[in-house]
Amino acid sequence: MRQFSFALCALAALSACAENPTEGALWGTGAGAVVGGGIGRAAAIGAPHLASTFTPVGAVAGAAAGYMIGGYFDPHPNRLWSAATIEAAETGQEARWAARGLEGAVVPQGVGWTDGGGRACRRLVQSAMRTGETGSAYSREVVACRLVDGTWEVVLPAEDDPKS
Repeated sequence: MRQFSFALCALAALSACAENPTEGALWGTGAGAVVGGGIGRAAAIGAPHLASTFTPVGAVAGAAAGYMIGGYFDPHPNRLWSAATIEAAETGQEARWAARGLEGAVVPQGVGWTDGGGRACRRLVQSAMRTGETGSAYSREVVACRLVDGTWEVVLPAEDDPKS
C-alpha cells in the first residue's frame, strides 16, 4: 500500500507539471492511476513479490492513458467559441468562454439590423488568447445573421451592413 501511495503522489506531481491541464485530464489521470494500479496489482497475484513493482508501474501507465483520454471529455475551444458567438448574437450581451488553456469573449457591437434578405444581423467582435498571456490575443470582427431555420451564420465581411 505504501508503494501505491507513493506512486499516486508522484503522479499528482507529474500531472501538475503539465501545461494548463484540463479538468477532464486531471480526473482522467486520477482514475487511470487507480485503475492501472489495480490492474498492476492483479497482474502480480501469481507472484506476490512483484506486486511492489507491478502496482506503481500500472498506476503510472494508467495515469498516462487516463490523462490523454480525459482530455477528450472536455469541450473543444472551437465549440465554446461558436456557442459564445450564438449567445452574443441572440442576447446582445457579451459571452465569455474558457477551455484547454485558452479563453475568449464575443462582444456585440451596436444594434442589430435586417439585411436585404430579411435576416436579422448583428456585428460582433470575437477574441481569444492563451490564459494569462495578454500578448497572444487574437480578435476579428464578424457579422452573424439568423437564417430562416433559426440557426446563425457568420458572414465575413458583412454584405448589407449599414456601417460598411
